[in-house]
Amino acid sequence: MNIPRHVLFALLLMCSGCFRGTGDILMLPDGGVIEGSLQSIASGRAVFDTGTADLSGEGRIWLSDGTTFSGDISFSNGVFRTGSGEFPADSVILVLWGDTDVQTGSFQVGATGEWLDTGIDLTAGGMISINASGTVVTETGTSTPMGQERFSSSVALVPGATSGQLVLKAGEAGTPVAAGESWVGESPSSGSLMLAVNIPRRGSMETGGFYTVRVTAGAGGRRRGITALYPARR
Repeated sequence: MNIPRHVLFALLLMCSGCFRGTGDILMLPDGGVIEGSLQSIASGRAVFDTGTADLSGEGRIWLSDGTTFSGDISFSNGVFRTGSGEFPADSVILVLWGDTDVQTGSFQVGATGEWLDTGIDLTAGGMISINASGTVVTETGTSTPMGQERFSSSVALVPGATSGQLVLKAGEAGTPVAAGESWVGESPSSGSLMLAVNIPRRGSMETGGFYTVRVTAGAGGRRRGITALYPARR
């Protein structure tokens, strides 16, 4: 079945992973889409039960835990392989070929009630991986990046997130997202990656501490010149 590219993009935006379980989907730079069951990847060719496609150069695998690996990619018997190891298809969110360079950084995000500009530039639909650790003290007690489940505040930076939770947004005007300890997915908009601890703006004498946050960001499946594979759940 051929799905119009613009329709597929819209569906992917509405629900990350919506196609997990409905078939493997390969999105080609020329706008073509192959949907079916991926049989193998070898020698620069992807073989589906519904067709084949040539792949150019090295690729990058994005795993569900936020780590990424690049190199020559192969696939058989439900397992992706690079020079760095073997990865069951269930652990893979996305595989990209093309310009797959990433930006990385480590940041200390304090419980200040203000946003930290990381200087990492994001584009809408690009991939982001966030991993955070540490503890902070808020007005309602000690918190990890997951936040305090029973506490929230209507005057916090992100009222919909819990007190002490790590939150992110792309650009000053971006829509905030509750990230927690680990988050991987598409950037909701373009702009510099901003991180914060979700407490009331400007904090108080009762807040302190910081989270150590590791960030990886790179191209996503909607960028021109990229070949993107969304594996189905097996």
